[in-house]
Amino acid sequence: MIKRLFIERARSIKPLNALPTFLTFANACLGLISIIQSLEDNYMWAAYCIFFAAILDGCDGRLARKLGVESLLGSELDSLSDAISFVLAPAILLYSWTVSDFGILGVAILALYLCAGLFRLARFNIESNQEKNVFIGLPTPVAAFFVTSFIVYQEWLEASRAYFIFHKLWMIILIVLIAYLMISSIKFPSFKGNRGAGRFSLYKIFMYLFPVGLLGIVFGYPIFLFMQLWYIFYSIGTTALSRFNSKNN
Repeated sequence: MIKRLFIERARSIKPLNALPTFLTFANACLGLISIIQSLEDNYMWAAYCIFFAAILDGCDGRLARKLGVESLLGSELDSLSDAISFVLAPAILLYSWTVSDFGILGVAILALYLCAGLFRLARFNIESNQEKNVFIGLPTPVAAFFVTSFIVYQEWLEASRAYFIFHKLWMIILIVLIAYLMISSIKFPSFKGNRGAGRFSLYKIFMYLFPVGLLGIVFGYPIFLFMQLWYIFYSIGTTALSRFNSKNN
């Protein structure tokens, strides 16, 4: 009787344990769909696919840790999926959307973005001594959604004082800057370890603002764009302050 109950319980757990892998593959499939939509000039849908892929990427690893099914295979699959959804797909989307008008210079800066993203993923895989609470370099999902946010919020930005961002020079600067942040040694909060005991921790603030960001997408307000800018400048500021304090101690 006990053996029978054990077998039935084991059978009921196996499908649940496979869920993180399913989410990882769904992430990669959304990257593929994004590429297809970019080639068909459906830029908004291509950007949305990257956004939803980023959500899945944030869920699969967390779910694997909760279920206790983390593995090297899962980690490698996650990196390969990220390379598709957050490195290759954004590069193709940007090229199809506007960078193709830049000629060979446009191809060069997208190649830079591509190489920086791949370097960021490879470095993450081999650095076993990383701090639990931070990423070294801008995470590729954030980088991908940040550059594609200018497509999602294009109408709002063009109607505001930020319309200049769509000028060729500013777009080049933006892509190069994001590529640099990915390969930099700047520390970005990961939210994987200690999420902060403080009442106003960065993690809690982001969780409170996430539903507001979703409403912002529906109504065309760039809430997520401002959240990403906050995340980037917060990380740059805290890293700079930490280095300044270490030099003076």
